[in-house]
Amino acid sequence: MKTLLPLFCVLAGIVWPYAPGVSPADTRAFFMGFTSWPYAATMRAVNDTYGFISGHADLITEHIEEGVPWAEALENLPFPPGFVARMEGRRKNRPKGAKLLLSLTSLNMGRAGLADNAGPDGKQPLPEAFRGKSFADPIVGKAFLNYCVWMTEYFKPDYLLTGIEANELLNNSPNEWGSYVEMSRSVQAEIRKRFPGLPISESVTLHKLLDKTNTGLPAYRKAIKAFVDRHDFFAVSFYPFFLGLHSSREFADSLEFLPGFSDRPIGIAETGHPAKTIEIKSLKFTFPSSPDEQNEYVKALLAQAQSHRYLFVTYWLWKDFDELWNTFPEASKDLARLWRDTGLVDDNDIKRPAFETWREVFGKTWERK
Repeated sequence: MKTLLPLFCVLAGIVWPYAPGVSPADTRAFFMGFTSWPYAATMRAVNDTYGFISGHADLITEHIEEGVPWAEALENLPFPPGFVARMEGRRKNRPKGAKLLLSLTSLNMGRAGLADNAGPDGKQPLPEAFRGKSFADPIVGKAFLNYCVWMTEYFKPDYLLTGIEANELLNNSPNEWGSYVEMSRSVQAEIRKRFPGLPISESVTLHKLLDKTNTGLPAYRKAIKAFVDRHDFFAVSFYPFFLGLHSSREFADSLEFLPGFSDRPIGIAETGHPAKTIEIKSLKFTFPSSPDEQNEYVKALLAQAQSHRYLFVTYWLWKDFDELWNTFPEASKDLARLWRDTGLVDDNDIKRPAFETWREVFGKTWERK
């Protein structure tokens, strides 16, 4: 999205007419995309992933959780060459004509504190100057702003997230929430000055907003609604299995919460549902599922996206990543198993029913009223 015109039209309730001769039944009002997560740690898998996205999506999400080059960003120094090379690999593979959602974050993977440091070969411990710092510290805000500016100039996205699943910080480190919100507001204000017209948001997890065991849920929702409402769009991360959902009705009811929670245009920043039973003994977690159940979720998701005129839907995984999963350290395998079998295509290249549902909807003409 090069301007905010479509966003303004949605907010103002302006109706765009369908193109002459195109039936509403043959159109979709939202972009459809995938993340660039590959199924294996090989160039073939990377190329296959970008190739699949090129043929089956009109949006790509580059979800960056490689850490932040904190020290370099603070001083506006060149970022580590290895980090830049990895970003260039993502940038050069962007499918021609595809919209781009760039997802950045200052949070670590546990959504409890500062993101790790981005080093030449991957994540590293935080530099000494950043250890023990809160989000209220001026050097944190300055470094993260400079990082976001560099990444935005480098990728030239159509949509930008400056936080990933930010609401979980309120669950995991509630004392940091207030300072995080202030830092986030300050960073976004500066980015808007430098990139006028770029829609900016931070994603929040729907399962935390719906979890009735979430302590102080009414107050929690109030805090997150205030956070969401200051963004240009309502960016959502949703994995129904975290709520134990199985049926079409449960999927639809959960998604129906979104338009009533905020009047911001909705964008699904990441989502997925397993096509196989998940069983993780170390976590004492079992979640039965099947290809048909996965398909019911994708049907409900895309129907809601059309009905409520989402901006976009990002499905996390196009293909199961069993091959990549086998290379993970043993300590990481159990957690990764939660998402391993959520692809629309299995690890033997067999297309699941959800793939056919996706392809059918993607084949419709993109048109917003």
